Amino acid sequence: MSTSSSQVKKYPVGWRIVHWLVAVMVLTLIPVGLWMTARGEADVWGELTNTLYSSHKAIGFTVLLLMIVRIAMKIRLGKPPYPDTLPRKLQLAANGLHHLLYLLLVLTPLFGWAGVTAYPALVTLGGYDLPAMPFVPENRELAERLFAIHGAFAITLGVLVLGHIGAAVRHMLRKDGIARRML
Repeated sequence: MSTSSSQVKKYPVGWRIVHWLVAVMVLTLIPVGLWMTARGEADVWGELTNTLYSSHKAIGFTVLLLMIVRIAMKIRLGKPPYPDTLPRKLQLAANGLHHLLYLLLVLTPLFGWAGVTAYPALVTLGGYDLPAMPFVPENRELAERLFAIHGAFAITLGVLVLGHIGAAVRHMLRKDGIARRML
């Protein structure tokens, strides 16, 4: 099923830039998060492990800030409509997946930030500290619970990202114009 280019309305360029920045960061955060956690659980500490944790915190906090920008853009600009040729069920599925992605792209870094505040372990790259999350006390047991939630959300986010990528590839192969909206 092929859709003419004139029917496909692209996302605004700023929105596309933020999308791809967040995508690259999330695709970096997941393996770094798994690697740093494995090293921490194996009690392998040193410069590399510290750099992995510091990078993960800095990139994760940046994702949170970019998602605030992205949500503001979505509210202000709306999103381009799907082509009429896309079945309603697929439109609903895409909207549902996007809402879940947005939710997890906000909640996952929030729980990570709360965890590093409670631990406390706010140092990031270059020795810069994240601000402490308001109203989160220093408490190691609380930090461990927050990190567990953060990890579960991150794994769920990873699975949804794979589904999102799979759907994008499917749309590219079908040449239905959906993938071009974000390219």
